[in-house]
Amino acid sequence: MSTVSTGISNDLREHIDRAKQLGECKLVEGADWDLEIGAITELQLSAPDQPMLLFDNIKGYPRGYRIASNFLNSAKLVALGFGLPLESRGLAQVQAWRDKIKKPFKLIPPVEVAGGPVLENVLTGKDVDLYKFPSPKWHELDGGRYLGTGDMVITRDPDTGWINAGTYRVQVHDRNIATIFMCAGRHGNLTRQKYWDKGQPCPVAVVCGGDPLLWSMARSGLPWGVSEYDYAGWLRDEPVEVLKGPVTGLPVPAGAEIVLEGEIVPPGGETRIEGPFGEWPGYYCTGSREEPVFRVKSILHRDNPIVLGAPPQIGPYDYYYGYQVMRAAQAWNALEENVPEVKGVWLPPEARGPLMVIASIKQKYAGHAKHAALFLSGYYQTAWLSRFIIVVDDDIDPTNMTEVIWALTTRCDPATSIDILRGCWSNDTDPMLSPEARRSGDWTNSKGIIIACKPFSWREDFPPSCKASPELLEKTRQKWGKLLFDRK
Repeated sequence: MSTVSTGISNDLREHIDRAKQLGECKLVEGADWDLEIGAITELQLSAPDQPMLLFDNIKGYPRGYRIASNFLNSAKLVALGFGLPLESRGLAQVQAWRDKIKKPFKLIPPVEVAGGPVLENVLTGKDVDLYKFPSPKWHELDGGRYLGTGDMVITRDPDTGWINAGTYRVQVHDRNIATIFMCAGRHGNLTRQKYWDKGQPCPVAVVCGGDPLLWSMARSGLPWGVSEYDYAGWLRDEPVEVLKGPVTGLPVPAGAEIVLEGEIVPPGGETRIEGPFGEWPGYYCTGSREEPVFRVKSILHRDNPIVLGAPPQIGPYDYYYGYQVMRAAQAWNALEENVPEVKGVWLPPEARGPLMVIASIKQKYAGHAKHAALFLSGYYQTAWLSRFIIVVDDDIDPTNMTEVIWALTTRCDPATSIDILRGCWSNDTDPMLSPEARRSGDWTNSKGIIIACKPFSWREDFPPSCKASPELLEKTRQKWGKLLFDRK
């Protein structure tokens, strides 16, 4: 096997090629866009360390019009996408990402180029046809076909010129009509509203196949005013190459697979019924409603284009793994700057996105664990929609749910170790929002603060664990690991 670069991929095709070199990409031929591709994607998530999927020869579509899914669903694929050591996983991978984002911070704006692969095909007017691409119906109860799941929706603030990229679902309704669902408070929605307040349509460009790092930045929750392009440039140590969309003038990645350009009409204009769609918490939370249409005026795409699919699925090994690595590293850095003796932070993928945060600390003072929990409850990257914040001792690996549950059941007294915070930051994708709260726009939830640590005041008298010490386990692994774990 040839040596595989550990740098960050420049586009989706490079990510796929590198995954193929490592045996981390599986070709699936002949699947149907109608539910079958979604079911195959979900079925694969039931087992760990599975390769990404590349669907070709899709029913009703020419060979070469492909869909990639499960592209960040293992530690090795995350390492490829983020430019991390290939052997890293768990807390070691979080630490590797922490090291990457600890370097001196300097945003690097994108560089505009005259052309790129995405201009190999430029469709306008009557040639615009969204059905040209194999948009899947991902789940059985979905209201239609979704071309945009692993996408980036690009907008420009009309007042400041700030370029934002966010991930919002895009449903296909007709040859040149789609809808884009944006939750309240999201940057894309706030920007869109600025155009609407002026009575204008909002220009947008939708990238339906970009490199995994840039797509991850579109989901990362960067602060208002910080462009995902600039942040990705900082992470790469070089600018992202973009070109000016011929219809909107918005910057789009020169190496993108597919770009849709057009405008979202203001309220009072043409609408379509959007949804329902199985969203990231694992439920149909947002139902269906009239949404202003996205009129697609041009399509740019590479030869033999690849749709990037990231449908929300319920499985312990889905694309949330990469999301958790990023968010955990950011939270760990922030917590460490404010609270001493932090040993690790993790957002378990099994708990769906930000819904559970686990921190490990070495207790040094009474209230230390509560201090850490309350900080995380208010930190930007872990405040939104988090349901449980759990703090464990330093002998617990927060990425090991067996150990975390052991700590919960043996070191947590429900009467004294659990607190409830009310009126916290949520949104309309929260499955626990009541119908009354949805009608009134009360997008808040509660958080459980759980201290699963040995009680500080008598921690020295707490019964000792019957776990081998880390030193003994490592010594044993060095001597006996090959016999125990090598199946050849």
